[in-house]
Amino acid sequence: MGRGAVGPPSRYSRRVVANVDRLRQAKGLTVGELLTRAGMTKSYYQSRAGFSLPYNTNDLEALAAALGVSPEELANPEAAPRVEMRVQTAPVAARVRRLIASHGSREADLTAHLDGVDPAFAESARALLAATSNTVVLDEEVLKAITDWADVPVEYLIDHTDEAVTDRTEAELELREAMREAGASSIQFRALGEMSPDALRAIARSLRGRPPAT
Repeated sequence: MGRGAVGPPSRYSRRVVANVDRLRQAKGLTVGELLTRAGMTKSYYQSRAGFSLPYNTNDLEALAAALGVSPEELANPEAAPRVEMRVQTAPVAARVRRLIASHGSREADLTAHLDGVDPAFAESARALLAATSNTVVLDEEVLKAITDWADVPVEYLIDHTDEAVTDRTEAELELREAMREAGASSIQFRALGEMSPDALRAIARSLRGRPPAT
């Protein structure tokens, strides 16, 4: 019998996915080049990178070989050194605000949460949201902490050019907001499996077409 949904991806699973992308960028490879080397199709990779399905050990071995690292290094992201990233201020800050709004929260709620994780994370988030320069340098752990809080893939902030992750995440956020407006308090998005972004948006539109729950 096949296994059903097991809930949201763990922090470890998210960090493995992020570690694959970190190593890919460090090697100067595009996603297409990585997939060619690893023998993976784009749809297969995106389902793992978007957390619809998990990587298996064969995937990790293939990706490690493609990246020129050991499977142990790939699968042990906690041992990897932290990476400072230069990010474009406007799109990343806009996405952070989008995540805050999707929770019905305020910037102060996010920074209070981050302060409990690491005061330096909260300070970095404040700096990002207040920045007027075109780019800012952040420890990637700050962006991971924000996406953990928001329950979205870390790639939504780390790689804002990834159209597949962006489309899926934006659709989930629309559904989250529609459900809150309808009176629902929460939803396990990962339980939706491989439902397409268009289907998620259709559900959101349907919910918004009904009167709020009383």
